Amino acid sequence: MRADAQKNRRRLVEATIELVLEVGGEPSRDAVAERAGVGIGTLYRHFPDRDSLLHAVARHVLEGTIHAGEALVESVPDGVDALRQYMHMALDNGIGVVNIIHPLLERRDWNDLRVRAGTLMKALVRRATQAGSLRADLSERDIVFALTRFARPLAMGLPADEERALAHRHLDFYIDGLCAAPDSRD
Repeated sequence: MRADAQKNRRRLVEATIELVLEVGGEPSRDAVAERAGVGIGTLYRHFPDRDSLLHAVARHVLEGTIHAGEALVESVPDGVDALRQYMHMALDNGIGVVNIIHPLLERRDWNDLRVRAGTLMKALVRRATQAGSLRADLSERDIVFALTRFARPLAMGLPADEERALAHRHLDFYIDGLCAAPDSRD
């Protein structure tokens, strides 16, 4: 693929991510093309149907989030800090998009990504709970579902930057709460 075609494809995917998080669902194809600054014909050349666009968006977000998380596991020595950084990075990377568009997809053939994500989540939770500074009963599933909740747009009409700041604030409350001593919780 030529460099300009790759750039247009990336812009279409990124525009779709932004719009899905803004509207809380599937954006119109015209809105995607307009946000990306390309013509509708360019969108259709790259993504001939709705499913191909949404599938590319989901893979893009998942691959980026998993790759960044794998790097954190390797580079951040403190397990709780690695988990916190991962969750914040996933929010910024648009992980909420996957949860919103998942039901819209006809095919969900991400087995390669599921394996990598499962391995990543196990490593993050294991490292975070090993030192005893995080609740021992925390599971990978707890983290995935908490992140799903934080990443979903609120249907309150908040500006995107305000909504994201609020999600990050609540995420920190969550992690801090997981670090609280068991006898200090009611």
